Amino acid sequence: MTSVNPTRITRRRLLTGTVAAAAALLAGSCSVPKRTFSLGTAELSGFFNDFGHSLVAAIERANAGFTLEPKITDGSVENLESILTGKLDFSLVLADVALTQRDRLHAVGRLYLNYLQFAVPADSPIRSVSDLGGKTISLGATSATIRAGRLLLEAGGMKETDVSIREVPVTKVLDALASGEVDAALFAGGVPHPQMDTSGGRGPSSGIRLLDLAAEQRFLQAKYGPVYQPVTLPKSLYSSGTEIASVGISTILLARPDLPNDVVSGVVEVLIRRSAELVPPGTVGIQFLDTRSIIYTSGIPLHTGAVEAYKRNHA
Repeated sequence: MTSVNPTRITRRRLLTGTVAAAAALLAGSCSVPKRTFSLGTAELSGFFNDFGHSLVAAIERANAGFTLEPKITDGSVENLESILTGKLDFSLVLADVALTQRDRLHAVGRLYLNYLQFAVPADSPIRSVSDLGGKTISLGATSATIRAGRLLLEAGGMKETDVSIREVPVTKVLDALASGEVDAALFAGGVPHPQMDTSGGRGPSSGIRLLDLAAEQRFLQAKYGPVYQPVTLPKSLYSSGTEIASVGISTILLARPDLPNDVVSGVVEVLIRRSAELVPPGTVGIQFLDTRSIIYTSGIPLHTGAVEAYKRNHA
């Protein structure tokens, strides 16, 4: 009968245990990399970009198991094309732009109203879009704002050849109006737009004033449909003494159709449950980040993952 060396067993067990412990330690110290998905926003310091970064941060705080990486783009038109070609995973797109390809898209949800705001120096004689003939104006620096500006000119009975157009980003609007580089400038986003703060001495010495767009809104809605909504901006906005009628366009979050359902569903959960974290401080306006409103995506079909999340939340 062969005897067994107890010392050999102890060493073998010790070696096995050491390897197992090392493997367990290594596994515990190496977390599984989070999946990362791209999110198309728009110009730097614009509302799309600000919202995109807020959404990225909220998803990170929610420990959703994935992350979003915001991408600066030319705005809605580029974002739409990038979703269709698979270059972006998610993108923010104005509803009027998205509707041009409605049947090819998959929505995550409707987020908030984007307000068209046409600013002039407060002491300017320009009172309406029809007064812009012969003037130098900016229709913004993103694709969707430029597109909307052209429609506003049309609604005001103007042609692009009736004005001189310069491209001014939202971060430079106050400076351009103050210097006379432009006589009027269109921008879009929430209200008040953080880039239009004149309290630090920026902008025209008289301040800024918005053009009333009531007539243009009625024209656009009659010709192109309810995607161009009537909105009233408060009289306190940008030191205005009266309420101003403007045009509101919903923002839609789109997703690539082949994205995993759990990822899209996770984004919806964050939009609904962490909505307070997604509204920029000081911004007044209509937000759709609740289960009753977010699902109305102007007829754009919802992504399957979004449908699953809304069902869980009884939307």
